[in-house]
Amino acid sequence: MIFFILLFVTCTIRLIVDYSPLSNIIFVLLVGALMINLFIEYIIIRIFRKPDFQKPSIEVETWVELDADCRGVKARAMLNRRDESAPMLLMIHGWKSSAESVRERAEWFCEQGWHALIIEMPGHGKAMAVEKWTAIRVIEHTVELMGALDRLLPSKNITEIVYYGHSMGGFVGLNLSKRIDKYSWGNKIKGWILESPMTKYSMVYEESLIHNRIPKVLHSTIKKRLLVQFSALHPKEKPIHSLMELDVPIWGMPQQPTLILQAEVDTVLGRSHYDLLVSSMIDAGREKILTTHLIEDLPHSGARTNSTRNHYIEQWLENNF
Repeated sequence: MIFFILLFVTCTIRLIVDYSPLSNIIFVLLVGALMINLFIEYIIIRIFRKPDFQKPSIEVETWVELDADCRGVKARAMLNRRDESAPMLLMIHGWKSSAESVRERAEWFCEQGWHALIIEMPGHGKAMAVEKWTAIRVIEHTVELMGALDRLLPSKNITEIVYYGHSMGGFVGLNLSKRIDKYSWGNKIKGWILESPMTKYSMVYEESLIHNRIPKVLHSTIKKRLLVQFSALHPKEKPIHSLMELDVPIWGMPQQPTLILQAEVDTVLGRSHYDLLVSSMIDAGREKILTTHLIEDLPHSGARTNSTRNHYIEQWLENNF
């Protein structure tokens, strides 16, 4: 802001001094181009930002912290384990939430005899922030934490894994679903639970530009610069050339039994993300592994407990495991 003010003052002084009109025009054009470029960079920074505030994390004795280094950042998760071999719930919460936000969901599985591991996304709960936040960064943290899990829970004590992602956690899970063959623990993932998942980043991106009243003339430039920076942040990933690559089905879809629990009235994402995932799964011939429920009394966020949701999860587990 100080820099913009200085630019404004400089331009004003420059214009009132006795220079030729051509000099003033050229100067104004150069300063204008610089200010537009700075504005675009500011928008890009906002797109990659972490949450402004971090919600409290789990502070319950039955949960222990697991950490791992991920490109110089401390990745963090919370583990609730059984003493004997059991299936494990691998869970990721939503944007601006924390492990505490989904603890009751995970503890329902623990009561059924499961281990539970909740990944805390960077910049959420007590997890360290990253300079630029992306969903791929969450996947990197998840992979590192799963690699470190043997310190607290030997892999031989995990019979199978079910992934549970809420909102942004569902978005992360969709991309993780097409990577699991790369990991030693990937063959243990036997199912996916996605609660009101985000599935179309391009829509969220476009809505954010409209919400922030970004002039349409800048949309194309912002998008190009976003894709370039996204690829630069993840040099080991295949370069992204279109926002469609961040949407289902290209972003990823499960090949194992999948349960979608969707808030019937989703005031955050709306119904279009759910509709896209269901139609894409059907188009891919995966309707036989798909179970969906629109839940009337389930809000998008804040539903720490919900009996209807638990009923559908229990029913799905009985039918698939």
